[in-house]
Amino acid sequence: MVYVFLADGFETIEALAVVDMLRRAKIDNLTVGVTGKTVKSSHNIEVVADITIDELNISNADAIVLPGGMPGTLNLEANGVVQSSIDYCVENKKYIYLPYKKVTAGNVTDFIDNIQD
Repeated sequence: MVYVFLADGFETIEALAVVDMLRRAKIDNLTVGVTGKTVKSSHNIEVVADITIDELNISNADAIVLPGGMPGTLNLEANGVVQSSIDYCVENKKYIYLPYKKVTAGNVTDFIDNIQD
């Protein structure tokens, strides 16, 4: 399971391009609304998350995705459940994907290849 965290102010492409490619690859994933069930991107695009942060079961995660965007990254940083999810992934050697450096089909495909191994 890959959880894609969405907080108000997230970067649209960094989140939804990853979700699109994961779903095309038939990798289980859910978007997680950190700031509510409906989350607004940095460009005011509203997205209804699959689950809210309160419904998250991080113990079944293979990976998490933390999209960039402002103030999305600040909202992720301010959330204790997001921070404990990062800690869980580090402690349990799970993948943490930070697409905000460069979203390309190649680097998303590399991420998908790694979590399928």
